[in-house]
Amino acid sequence: MKETMLLQRKILGILCAVLAPACILFGLLGDNMDYWYCSISATYYANSKICMIGLLFTTAVFFFSYQGYDWKDRLFSCIQAVAALGVIVFPCKTAYAPDYVGLLHLSVDISNILHCISACILFIAFATNIMFLFTLGNTENPQKRKRNIVYYICASIIYVFCIWQGISFCINIPQWFPMTMINETIMLEAFAIAWLVKSESIIKD
Repeated sequence: MKETMLLQRKILGILCAVLAPACILFGLLGDNMDYWYCSISATYYANSKICMIGLLFTTAVFFFSYQGYDWKDRLFSCIQAVAALGVIVFPCKTAYAPDYVGLLHLSVDISNILHCISACILFIAFATNIMFLFTLGNTENPQKRKRNIVYYICASIIYVFCIWQGISFCINIPQWFPMTMINETIMLEAFAIAWLVKSESIIKD
């Protein structure tokens, strides 16, 4: 049972670690519209959309299947799974998006609102899970204390860049500059590190 749980954690960490790099790398191999690289969500309209959709969907499946230790772990896993699916099902709005998008063929404006809500919930749930649940346990264990330091740092990074992402929408950033992609990548890598530590791939007992 423990080995299965550790493997799940490792896979979750790896999936989130490769999400942004895969979207960019495979996007560079195609002929895409301008500014396709400005966010992970924008790659939904690029040739690398299979990376964005496939990796997020796989991540959602792992969240749905992850049991954790108690109901709190299960609750946060389900929240993250649903939010990840929301990011996929409700595409974001870009300059080249059609008027109606996604599986439900919603207005792109409505879809964008639901997309942003899903993404916000996803990243906040990431950070809250890491900050308040990952740090539970036997803190008398020196290795556990080291892991908790990493968890606090990773969660704080996600919180800070969530706030910065909100601020960046309110300031005049050039359209060509991939601020959102940078923010998302940093948050995802922090999340991935926390899960790799949780899987005991890093800082083992």
